[in-house]
Amino acid sequence: MKKPLAAFAALALSTCVCAQTAFQAPLVEQSLLLDIAAAKHLVMVGERGHILLSDDGQQFTQAVAPTTATLTATTIVGDNIWAVGHDATILHSADAGKTWQVQLSKPKIERPFLDVHFFDSRHGIAVGAYGMFYRTEDGGEHWRSELHAALLDPYDREYLEQLREEDEDFYNQELGSILPHLNRLSAANGRLYLAGEAGTLAVSDDEGKTWQRFEVDYAGSFFDIAPLDNNTMMAVGLRGNIFVMRTPGEWEYVKTCSTSTLNSIMVLSDTKVAALGNNGMIVTLQRPLPVSEPDPYANPAQCTAAEGIDVTQIKDKAAIVNAITFNNQILAVSANGIKQLNLK
Repeated sequence: MKKPLAAFAALALSTCVCAQTAFQAPLVEQSLLLDIAAAKHLVMVGERGHILLSDDGQQFTQAVAPTTATLTATTIVGDNIWAVGHDATILHSADAGKTWQVQLSKPKIERPFLDVHFFDSRHGIAVGAYGMFYRTEDGGEHWRSELHAALLDPYDREYLEQLREEDEDFYNQELGSILPHLNRLSAANGRLYLAGEAGTLAVSDDEGKTWQRFEVDYAGSFFDIAPLDNNTMMAVGLRGNIFVMRTPGEWEYVKTCSTSTLNSIMVLSDTKVAALGNNGMIVTLQRPLPVSEPDPYANPAQCTAAEGIDVTQIKDKAAIVNAITFNNQILAVSANGIKQLNLK
């Protein structure tokens, strides 16, 4: 599942074409693709309702999708696949991608979903711009909206609580207007993690019903958060920012000397992790991750990355949005379509 990058922010928040069947594009494998997921089969989603399917990671077919809205994220549970995107669109396939139906579409609100996660074939959530948060407990037949004030910083929560004492309706209206963009969901060991705008990092122990916000000394957007092991968390975001938490509640800065926005985290082994980003940048880091004090005024041209950090760039410099391992190969989705990466 995964995520809009800063370079495509305008695209991700723009109004999309109303629902219709996606065009069968002859060069679809080279089009803007925004997420990838795999189980027994592989699914990729992207612009104009493009959905690509594969059984081997080599040959791809384009599914007939009932929308031309840009799709930003996808997830798989058995033969069930969900894809979400612009116009608050949620699509579902119950037959491994052969056929698709629209479960939700709200073009009038002009907000995109940015990620989707299912805990099982019945219970899932979809999140997106301006705090948009929907939940289903019947496989997507019905979706209900939720607002989570706990995702706001303490000052905003204090302000809202003062409003609540005076006017509950205005409180709900204001809450819905100041929630940050929710960019990425990540689940591991029974916990659910969330990364978003304005320094938002949060964790839930009850499938997203309640949240505890992490406090991190950074006010920019995060685009991914992932556990590296039982004791270590990593988050990446705008302008190449990487933070790691090894002690509960203490987020430390990792200096890479790369300023390209990072969109996704890929754990390669117990000792190595990669961050994938705009301009085709790949930051590989040896663990334990080296940390330092952040210096917002540092000159990038005079920066020296810490030992164990390597920054490379793919040939066409296309923004890399997300990647997975499938059939012993690392496949990525990018601004220029499907990429095979060598991250060993």
